[in-house]
Amino acid sequence: MLRMFQSSKSLILCTLIVFSTSGCRLPKFFLTPPETTLFYDTAYEQELIGKSEPDHESLAYDFKWRYRDSLAEPVTVVDYEEDVSSKWNILFATNRTPELNAQTQTVSYENDYSENLRYGQCSVTLTEPSEEELTEARPEGLFGKVVDALPKPWQEEIVFEEEKYTSVNDVSPLDDREFYQRLNTQVTASRQKDVLVFVHGFNVNFKSSVSRLAQISRDMPFNGAIVVYSWPSQGGVENYKRDGEVVNDSVAPFTQFLNDLKANLPDAAKVNIVVHSMGNRLVMRSISRLGDTQSGASTRFENVVFCAPDVGVEEFKRLVPLNMPHAKRTTLYRCLNDSALIASSYKNGEERAGGSLAPVIIEGLETIECAVIDTSILGHSYYGSNPHMLRDLFCIVKENKSAADRPWMKKQSIPILGHYWIIAGWPVQLEWAWHFEKPPSGIVQAGHDAQRR
Repeated sequence: MLRMFQSSKSLILCTLIVFSTSGCRLPKFFLTPPETTLFYDTAYEQELIGKSEPDHESLAYDFKWRYRDSLAEPVTVVDYEEDVSSKWNILFATNRTPELNAQTQTVSYENDYSENLRYGQCSVTLTEPSEEELTEARPEGLFGKVVDALPKPWQEEIVFEEEKYTSVNDVSPLDDREFYQRLNTQVTASRQKDVLVFVHGFNVNFKSSVSRLAQISRDMPFNGAIVVYSWPSQGGVENYKRDGEVVNDSVAPFTQFLNDLKANLPDAAKVNIVVHSMGNRLVMRSISRLGDTQSGASTRFENVVFCAPDVGVEEFKRLVPLNMPHAKRTTLYRCLNDSALIASSYKNGEERAGGSLAPVIIEGLETIECAVIDTSILGHSYYGSNPHMLRDLFCIVKENKSAADRPWMKKQSIPILGHYWIIAGWPVQLEWAWHFEKPPSGIVQAGHDAQRR
């Protein structure tokens, strides 16, 4: 599973943030699984955190899900070899400025901001590291001993080098006509006619944004059409403030993208938007600008999932009611122990909706507390790197299940404010298979199911 740490410098800084802002994982005052108490009993969490996923038979659920038919023939996968590698066709929209390398005649998208909306396509190859490679990558000396003392998921985050196992090639600009022609071809080929639009957060470059979408689509899994919107994050933690300005300046081109998406896709298309961190500012501000939905005809989005939003609580409360009419379901993934958002709260002088002490509760919004299930260092990228969270996300965007229909969810009420949901158990392990009518030569043999359990 890909971990989205981009450099040792970023990792060290992130680790410092964890310990300087909290000293340890914060007490979860508002996580109260027993309905009869106002205070959270940490015993249940301690029973879960740091342990491996239970075996199927030990789960308290008497059913399993199989998707051998509904997940067959992923429309954006070019090559796929189970637990080895996969290659993806990724469509992208961006307001980054393209740069042409005169010597190689290749196009790249760096950090320069543009007011113009542009489209394109690229290929992403994901390679799985072996256990031997992960072992060899473990740091030596005192730092290595510190790493050995950390929980196993944290160890993997530290030793995994994303760029070594990810490659982005064949980056090609497309005009809007060609882009939507290719997107509609994918939608037509998709069994469920669904689309996943991913919007990244702070400190993410172009290559990482398209790679992240490929990784999420592989690990969720998602077999429909996929599109990433890559806004021009400036890169580097020192540019946090500048990224906030760029996000705001990017609202106009992203709003245009949403309007174009609505206008160029068939009515049968089911569009899901998944957005992370600072990207939530872009998505929420842009959706609030879309046209009137009173007639219901312009409601296009099946789900909008706000993941760890780096958005001030007051702005979030103001924008959510303007966003909800444009989606059939809106979901907030939050984590009380999100150290990145704790630091952002200090920086901005206001709690962030994705990590506030009290969960943001708004009628019609499904607020999900993820702290119990998250085991990452920062508690910030759980939506796409934690396999249990990906199971839950699958149920939203592929099954269109509400929190009440997901048996690992526990409803928690707060007097006067209302209720939210806690991921209070291990999501049911997903059994799925991909197969291809015309398998790529040498990758998947005819009639073979690339089953994953």
